[in-house]
Amino acid sequence: MALHREATSTIPRIMVAGTHSGCGKTTVSRGLMQALRRKGLVVQPFKVGPDFIDPTHHSAICGRISRNLDPFMMGERGVAATFQGASAGADIAVIEGVMGMYDGLEGTATASTAHVMRILESPALLVVDVMGMSRSAHALIEGYRHFEPGIEIAGVVFNQVGSSRHRAMIEEGLSIRALGFIPRTPCLGVDSRHLGLKMAFEMEEDSLPGAVVLEHCDVDSILKIAQSAPPLAAAYFPGPSCPAAVTIGVARDEAFCFY
Repeated sequence: MALHREATSTIPRIMVAGTHSGCGKTTVSRGLMQALRRKGLVVQPFKVGPDFIDPTHHSAICGRISRNLDPFMMGERGVAATFQGASAGADIAVIEGVMGMYDGLEGTATASTAHVMRILESPALLVVDVMGMSRSAHALIEGYRHFEPGIEIAGVVFNQVGSSRHRAMIEEGLSIRALGFIPRTPCLGVDSRHLGLKMAFEMEEDSLPGAVVLEHCDVDSILKIAQSAPPLAAAYFPGPSCPAAVTIGVARDEAFCFY
């Protein structure tokens, strides 16, 4: 059943953040989008930063164009205005982060996942790759939780869990809500090639991430966390000072597709 709201400024939202590139953010993001779609929700996808490949997968899954949110190129008001405008008519927004949660421009916080979380007042899932670790994962999580004040990590999705015993070892020291334990699944990720991951049109539709997330993550609790996000102040993004009639042509095919 779809959710109903009076204004796009109250859109439920969740950030899928990660400890580092390759930890499973894209897999969890794709799977969560598919899972929410299967529940009958209209999902608006977003990607932090200027990445052009991940949004093609988001758009194919959600049936809505995935929008980039980049404070460096758009400014904070541009991020807020783009988010609110693109979220119109959606039941929930799922935002995929970039790199590690605190990795920004030239070693600063600017344009990082955490920066966009602050702009949108968005709670986050932290994706942690636990291959080769158990208790050490909690030291990592505590560092991410307390590195910057005012950042809300609402729960953790543990990726690459090796066995039921491995899961039990991780559960032993939990200090934050566990919202998923995703087992090692070799065929779950997106294949890579030059320039990054394969784009959506280069692949057949893959429903596996959604099935895995539905089975191994608490999607209903994630949805409640997204609904707990506070209302956003109306974003004002001024248009051109005078109207102009301009025709713009955009080439779009297998060669011209990096937008």
